[in-house]
Amino acid sequence: MIHDLNIFKGLITCIVLLLVGHVCAQQVDSLYVFKVDAPGPCTSASANALIWRLHHQDAEHDLVVGASLGTAMDAMKEYEPTRFAYGMLDDLKYLIMAFSGGRPMAVGVTEDLGRVINFTARKEYRISSWEEHLRVRALMAKLLLQQ
Repeated sequence: MIHDLNIFKGLITCIVLLLVGHVCAQQVDSLYVFKVDAPGPCTSASANALIWRLHHQDAEHDLVVGASLGTAMDAMKEYEPTRFAYGMLDDLKYLIMAFSGGRPMAVGVTEDLGRVINFTARKEYRISSWEEHLRVRALMAKLLLQQ
């Protein structure tokens, strides 16, 4: 269980650093990884509202402070910005409030790690090929070994 939590933290840290690097080129101050799975199929608007509600309620979360995560930045190369797609999110898994320069951003990550959604900025980032998925997972494993 502890091992799964460490993998989860490393995964989310890597993904959000990727996202923030594309969006605002600032260092991540902190991440609030909520200990709540996304509520099954939901719309992007309802997922965004849920993340903000969890944040305002100070819901149970893991605090991840973004320090010495240079390896995670390598994962940025695998994701490409794409057009934000409104509508149903069938595979949303992780709910995160990321802070960069003190500014909050509601972020969701799909279960397969193939899609990162910044609900606040209405931007998406995707990896599409199996090879890209493997590279991202390898970089996350490297990150976990460094911690």
